[in-house]
Amino acid sequence: MSFLTRLLSAVILGPIVIAILYFGGLPFLIFSGALMAIALYEFWNISRHEVKKKWRLSVIVFGAIYCALALYALIDLRLEYGFFYTGLIIIGVWASDIGAYIFGRLIGGRKLAPSVSPNKTISGLLGACIFPALILDNYMMFFIQNTDPTLVLKWSLIAAVIICLIGQLGDLFISVLKRRVGLKDTGKLIPGHGGVLDRIDALMLVMIVFWTLLQVKLLIWP
Repeated sequence: MSFLTRLLSAVILGPIVIAILYFGGLPFLIFSGALMAIALYEFWNISRHEVKKKWRLSVIVFGAIYCALALYALIDLRLEYGFFYTGLIIIGVWASDIGAYIFGRLIGGRKLAPSVSPNKTISGLLGACIFPALILDNYMMFFIQNTDPTLVLKWSLIAAVIICLIGQLGDLFISVLKRRVGLKDTGKLIPGHGGVLDRIDALMLVMIVFWTLLQVKLLIWP
């Protein structure tokens, strides 16, 4: 798929997702449940390509637990903390993906994990941290009023690093599963992006980690 196809899909789907997330309510719950149900189906799709039968059940069980945790984290973050954190995470992950793509294409260089994901580069990892820091600084300044801009910048940098590093791990993990069974994509639902799991692999792990950090009081932003 071309870059234009990927861009068009993002432009169309992005505002819809943000709107559903912002308004919440029943549409948000239905959308979240459907999203994770599709992701679980794609875990099943991965498992059925597994050569070793003893690993097929493990993939399904893990997928069910992983999707359930991500769904719970997403819903609890939205209901307990409002739009701020869920919006921050989703926008941050998108910004991280864009930054990685731009830096990786323009700079290139040494591969990050060539045996798992041949297209990922060290420069892409750098972009995946820098770009969300810039975007999230403005995002936080919009929602957090009358706060020292230096403090907000510090928060945005912390969020960007968490999103970058954890998101890359989530992405690489799904890449490992796909490469093991010889799949390029987990599905074909989203033009230019593959399956739902291909699109939210980083988001799922970041969501779980952010939710956990909030529960243990390691994140204490307003």
